[in-house]
Amino acid sequence: MDELTLNDMEISAIGEVSNISLGNAATALGILLRDDIDISVPNVLIKNKGDIVSEGKACEIITRVNYVKGIQGYSILMLKADDVKMMTDLMMGSDGHGMFFQQDLSDLHLSAVSEAMNQMMGSAATAMGIMLDRLVDISTPETIQMNAGDYIQLEFPNDDKFVEIAFDVKLGKEIKCNMVQMYPYTLAKAIADLFIIRKKNEEANA
Repeated sequence: MDELTLNDMEISAIGEVSNISLGNAATALGILLRDDIDISVPNVLIKNKGDIVSEGKACEIITRVNYVKGIQGYSILMLKADDVKMMTDLMMGSDGHGMFFQQDLSDLHLSAVSEAMNQMMGSAATAMGIMLDRLVDISTPETIQMNAGDYIQLEFPNDDKFVEIAFDVKLGKEIKCNMVQMYPYTLAKAIADLFIIRKKNEEANA
């Protein structure tokens, strides 16, 4: 049996942590965009690096967050270029299809989405810390434009397996986009274990 796997309980734990933390992230994004944000239930999958690279994901805006307190490791959030342009247009007070959406992707778009991801992932880390019963803090996110598969292959030569969390985001009444968050297997396993231990301790003390 492949030791780098997750059982049903661990996958469920990651899904629950992701659902709550990403819900907090959506709230933070909604405040920034001055509109309602809804997210779907996250879909959790285990992916080999080779599969991610060969898929050639269309996502090309990569935001990396390093965890500097509470847990060790990093996560990456991947978005499509058009979704980044829609978010930027909304942040600039338009309807998501205005001037900033119609422009070519630029440093302005990357700066805007980096600020959005900073707010989102900061809120997600706070919520995660509550669920894991420890303070979780992150570094300032780094955002670049690059094919997701190429980025993972280049930046993470020592990580062969990842946990992918895919979810749909609805911005306001009409605009929908898809986001993908990835953890290296080791961090995902640690998050699942910490959450399961906390739940068992709560049940034992109930």
